[in-house]
Amino acid sequence: MQHGAPRGRKIMRMHNKYGAFLWLCVTIILIRASAFSQDTTRSIAVFPGMKIFPVFTADGLSHQLSLSRVTENKEWIGAVGGSIPLVQLSVQDVKIQGSIAVTVFNRLIKTPGHLTVYTIDYKVDFPIDVRLSDLSLRAAAGHISCHFADDALELLGRKSIQYANDYITLAAACDVRAIQGYVYAGVNYSYGTQPIPNKPWLYQVGADFGNIQLREDVSVYGALDVKVREEVGWGSTRSIQVGFKLFPLLHYRLRVAYTLRMGYEERGQFYLNRETLNLISAFVDF
Repeated sequence: MQHGAPRGRKIMRMHNKYGAFLWLCVTIILIRASAFSQDTTRSIAVFPGMKIFPVFTADGLSHQLSLSRVTENKEWIGAVGGSIPLVQLSVQDVKIQGSIAVTVFNRLIKTPGHLTVYTIDYKVDFPIDVRLSDLSLRAAAGHISCHFADDALELLGRKSIQYANDYITLAAACDVRAIQGYVYAGVNYSYGTQPIPNKPWLYQVGADFGNIQLREDVSVYGALDVKVREEVGWGSTRSIQVGFKLFPLLHYRLRVAYTLRMGYEERGQFYLNRETLNLISAFVDF
């Protein structure tokens, strides 16, 4: 990658800024919790384990640990990361949870005897979630930056662009028993967007449904996700996913899925390109 030191300093400043925001929220929660420590209807947990806001299952940029094969070519998509709840305040039937989520997304080309990494995208979010019965609410601060790897500069012979995005997310998800799953909707407002600074809005809707149990440790599911972005003239990225959820163990689960993804690229270096991908993926959910 070019300009590694400046990028590293920028990412570190970003981590410090959003980290301070998160810990301010966590401190407020802790102070409020300590004020009610004698009330049995209120409790606080550190590293609670179970998340109270559901994953956007078919979203290609959800925080995840996964490996996907692009069936149209020799490319692979690797995602290394996830989301970890840090602290949770429970007040009667209401839960408030602060988390950190970090993922590195890579696009790779596998040729005999060689593995070429040509895009690297970094994403970090600091969500505060609220759970009210079947309804979950989220407010988050986040950052994403997208880069070419050194291999890409040689392989593609093209110059990289500066693509970075600081944003605020508001989202809601609701359990729907009729579909044995949930639906969700959200909006992102970007306040530090490059290379297009004045088109800040992203809207997203989706669902996870089915979840039909075939046996004790295997269920089949479907998922949809649609994102519409102002920066590409209100163009969309659509994902349809079907698969199996396997071997649930405490907060862990293996998922194997097929995804059809159509529309605008979500890798920042190719954000004006359209593509259709057929993906075979394995995920570790935690």
